Amino acid sequence: MPATASNLRDLHHLHQRARALRDRLASGPKTIAARQAALQVRHNELEAAKKALQEAKVQLKKHEHLLQGVETKIDDYKIKLNQVKKNEEYKAIQNQIAHDASSKSKFEEDILLAFDSIEAKAREVARLEAEVKRFTDEVAALKKQVEEQAGAQASQLRELETAIIDGENTIPESHRDQYRRIVARYGADALAACEDGSCLGCYTAVTAQVMNELINGVSLSFCMSCGRLLYLAEHDVVATRRGG
Repeated sequence: MPATASNLRDLHHLHQRARALRDRLASGPKTIAARQAALQVRHNELEAAKKALQEAKVQLKKHEHLLQGVETKIDDYKIKLNQVKKNEEYKAIQNQIAHDASSKSKFEEDILLAFDSIEAKAREVARLEAEVKRFTDEVAALKKQVEEQAGAQASQLRELETAIIDGENTIPESHRDQYRRIVARYGADALAACEDGSCLGCYTAVTAQVMNELINGVSLSFCMSCGRLLYLAEHDVVATRRGG
């Protein structure tokens, strides 16, 4: 006895539910991998911010060293200023002190800017550290959730695969190979309802002969356009019964 429209409809639904579970099982690790990649980007940003902060501190030390050097020079020139006898030497030292004083002002300005830069970079490091911690916690929670759900989903999938095998027993042996080829090609979409005279897999109208086969249910029918295994849509089955 060939499979009824109800048998094939149920088998189609089992295939679709199994596909949905496989998609969820596959999407979980992909989602985790994507989040981990995003977390790594944030780690990289944090490391870059820490490096920038360290470089700013090094620059501050350089400016402080330059300031200390020019202050020492100015102090030395002031000592020499009190020791020179000639007016020309006195003026030359005064000019050098003025020049170094200008450099000192520039170094002091650079130091103030360096402090501002360090404060801003320190705030950025703190912000990124907080963001990395938050994102790390989110990724860990997501991973735990996906792993917990995966166990239940895998169990459901095994049950569905067993039900699919049982449902396939309704397909006559003479059509098993053709059915398996269609499943290999279309997966969960290997079956399609025929609704209002058209295959819902490819939306092509079926022939009158195929329609009669579906109504009479004496043999399996495959769409002549896409090859899918057809079954009569539920409301068409009801309409056929009423018409009969």
